[in-house]
Amino acid sequence: MTDKDKPPKNAQRIMRVADLPQTRSPAQYEVQNGDEPPKTVTLEKRQRQIMDLLIRGPVYCASPVRLSDVVHILKRDIGLDVETKMYPGNPITGSGAYGVYFLKSPVTLVDRLEVAA
Repeated sequence: MTDKDKPPKNAQRIMRVADLPQTRSPAQYEVQNGDEPPKTVTLEKRQRQIMDLLIRGPVYCASPVRLSDVVHILKRDIGLDVETKMYPGNPITGSGAYGVYFLKSPVTLVDRLEVAA
């Protein structure tokens, strides 16, 4: 197995909810999709956690914590460019192929929104 057959060493494995970024309050992000003008989106709760996770680096798709449904929503609703690269499993252990998410859209945290008391 060559290095091309392995995900990057910084790929994040999310084993439990505590492994996700913990901030769930609303925040604005600027998302650049290809040649389109950048757009500002407000995300909160699990969508914010997944966006912050993708910004940190590559993420294993398979996880005890559901990630793919939120990644799909971010791709569909805001046009986020997330690439899924597939890697071969280990024929010795019988593990199958698996994927890793890579954020391709440039994304910047613009503003943390304050909630009025």
